[in-house]
Amino acid sequence: MNDFMFFYKSYYIRKKSFLQENRVFMLGFLTSNNVAALDFLCYNEPNKLRRLVMEKGKIIQGIKTNTSVSVFVSTLFYVLLASLFIEGGLWIGSELVGPFSLVIGFLVEFFSPGNGTASIQEFFYHYLLYYELFSFVIILFLFIFWVKVIEKNTLSSLGFVKRNWLKYLGWGIMFSLVQMGVIALVYQVSGIGSFVLNELSLEPLLFILGLFPFWLLQGGTEEVATRGWLLTRIAARTNLPLAIAISSSLFGILHMGNAGVTFLSVLNIILDGVLAGLLFIYTDSIWLVVAQHGTWNYVQGNLLGFQVSGTGADASIFSFTMGTGPDWLTGGAFGAEGSIITTLVLLLSVVIVYLLGERKERAVE
Repeated sequence: MNDFMFFYKSYYIRKKSFLQENRVFMLGFLTSNNVAALDFLCYNEPNKLRRLVMEKGKIIQGIKTNTSVSVFVSTLFYVLLASLFIEGGLWIGSELVGPFSLVIGFLVEFFSPGNGTASIQEFFYHYLLYYELFSFVIILFLFIFWVKVIEKNTLSSLGFVKRNWLKYLGWGIMFSLVQMGVIALVYQVSGIGSFVLNELSLEPLLFILGLFPFWLLQGGTEEVATRGWLLTRIAARTNLPLAIAISSSLFGILHMGNAGVTFLSVLNIILDGVLAGLLFIYTDSIWLVVAQHGTWNYVQGNLLGFQVSGTGADASIFSFTMGTGPDWLTGGAFGAEGSIITTLVLLLSVVIVYLLGERKERAVE
């Protein structure tokens, strides 16, 4: 009896001490795991439990959330609000094309009279892709306004941290270049498609090179919406696997209206979302996924000549000619993101990032 009481007291003190020491990190874990498992880990493997809880990172730990509503309601709200901001921002951007072109026309006519309305409109629509990519700033501002004014969180809660930001940008660019390089090599060698270097004058070359920061803005905004905001808010109330699953699924669903969409293309978008979620979590920063996403789109469209999620990218360094074969192999009208080749590259990327991330977590212990 005395031995039993000693065991129980020792266990209770250890559990209470652990929970008090880590009470800030326990909210999401407790909402999604049963008490029996928690009890077992508290007594037998406290270090393992501490790692499972703390792997959310500093960004998620510091987010202020409304705990007065249920986890289900808050999660549903986050998904709906993210969808509203993304689709609403895209709609506002499309509606502003006309007024924006008029303003450009007025300014050009004011500073350089006699150019003519037709030539001004031709100039504007020649650079329409620049406007379409830049218009994503509307979505970005919607999320920043919500975070700062409504949530009263800091911008770091979206992943905008100063630590290693330039290094992460470089890693993201290199990572995406390797991914797309492997995909293009497989296309070329296997005969699924072929690439021919275009003979470009200075103007189209500058047009292509100038698009890169705009693709970073477009891809980065999507990452802020789905990873920086949606994933972190859901994870703060629940757990990381669920947050990655929901944010990645929404990311895929939002592409279902694109031209040439297939089941495989949506699956690949979701896989890319899982990859981005892991990169975001392990770096505890938005910068690497901003660079990876923006570079991924830029290389597809303006370097290799692929369709970018079913959308053309105007000019490119290489011309791509699709070979014969089913859409699941070539990607079809959706582009490389609809191909099984991309599926394999993304799966391999997820495995590599996960293993490297887990090794990093063990090293921290």
